[in-house]
Amino acid sequence: MEGAAPIALAISSNGDVPSDPERRRRLGEFLKHKRATLAPGAFGLPVGRRRRVAGLRREEVALLAGISVAWYTQLESGAPITVSPALLRRISDVFGLSQLERAYLFTLAIDEMSVFGTLLPELDVLSGARIAAETFDGEIALVLRAHRCLKTQIYSALVHGTLDALLPHLDEARCPIGLWLHDDLSPARRGTPQYTRAARIHAAFHREIDKLVSVGLTGERAPVERMIAAPSRYAVASVALERAFSDWTERTGI
Repeated sequence: MEGAAPIALAISSNGDVPSDPERRRRLGEFLKHKRATLAPGAFGLPVGRRRRVAGLRREEVALLAGISVAWYTQLESGAPITVSPALLRRISDVFGLSQLERAYLFTLAIDEMSVFGTLLPELDVLSGARIAAETFDGEIALVLRAHRCLKTQIYSALVHGTLDALLPHLDEARCPIGLWLHDDLSPARRGTPQYTRAARIHAAFHREIDKLVSVGLTGERAPVERMIAAPSRYAVASVALERAFSDWTERTGI
């Protein structure tokens, strides 16, 4: 079997995802901000003079979402807890989040989607910090995480209006996956049908990213919402990329 190629990802040698307190802090701030914008009266809750916080209280959000107050408090406080997509959907429904805000919430709350955490705007340093994965299949797992992390950064930039800082890191050939495909892999691996398919779909996904960013730079939110919602071309290309890499294993690749 061919030796594992180095991969341009800032992940420890055993493949663990590093802790990311900054990501959890941003998650808490996002939840607090959205909670403060909700009118208690819209949910049939008493407003009363003794209400000390703007919007809903934590216990009210927990009640409306059908979760425990202690659990929601930990989530909003940035505790390193595990959260399921089902619970995130319930919170999203209570807050009335848009498609973009839901995507942002999910990528902040689920660890494996946030490997790059606080690296922006220094993503280019990854090309000089390559750590070998033990197996080719392990590399593929890291590539899939890189794909999800790139989406995290895009959603964050769209929500916070920081696309300008992200633009230098969105080039198809220089993003972490592009570096792996075009720089790290051996000629033998680049000669396989699996490589050709993955590279083609990766390029197609970046074309959709370019379109999304172009619309996002206008500041108009509605077109962005439509572009990231399934079954848009962006969403289809993202799923196709995940499938292409998931199907590409040591057994099929060589």
